[in-house]
Amino acid sequence: MIASLGDVGQESAMIAAQKSRSRAGRPKVEELAERTDALLATTEALLIKLGYERTTLNVIAKEAGVSKQTIYAKYGGKPGLLRAVLQRASENSSSASLAAEDDLPLYEGLLERVRRLINIFRSENAVGIVMISVREGRKFPEFRDEMLRSREQNLLAPLRHYLEHLRARGLIKNVDCGRVASMLLWSVSEELLEVAATGVVPALTVQQIEAKAAFIAGFYRDAITRFGSGPLIAAVQSD
Repeated sequence: MIASLGDVGQESAMIAAQKSRSRAGRPKVEELAERTDALLATTEALLIKLGYERTTLNVIAKEAGVSKQTIYAKYGGKPGLLRAVLQRASENSSSASLAAEDDLPLYEGLLERVRRLINIFRSENAVGIVMISVREGRKFPEFRDEMLRSREQNLLAPLRHYLEHLRARGLIKNVDCGRVASMLLWSVSEELLEVAATGVVPALTVQQIEAKAAFIAGFYRDAITRFGSGPLIAAVQSD
């Protein structure tokens, strides 16, 4: 059967309309990024509110307005989604700037990084995530493992890189940059243990935070420059 010109024109119009709808229905890169950020923000809020166990994929999908299949396709499951949430939190806190290869003197550079770490650890979301880790880390080893991986990648590695940069500049010598980075991180975050136990972030004034940052930065500057990391490690372990 030979189609009439009218039929061909009508069919072409239908195909063009379908293509137009297809193009219109395909989300742009910006829209995809916004949807991803919304999903991760929703997941983080649910984790802090409900904890790891009760924040199921069903709950997340319903609250975020997406399907479980979408979450599985993009993240492979709950641990992968948690990894993305922790990575987003790290990026929002500017922890990557800890590794910046600036030309600040030793004390000023340490002080700037201690300030950033204090702000990171005192944030509401960081406290919420740590409290979940304390409550549910043993029961859900995948949560604990992701927390440790995030700590290594987003905090320890940048600090270690910064210390290695100082060593390359000749400002510090005889220093195990990895161990010093770990101890510096512990010194700044030790109040999180109290926070995790009480659920309350100690109220500190700007002056108190600055005094704490100055003390920690001064302690590590003096210990590293005078003794190297060996005696520093022994001193911290015996404290």
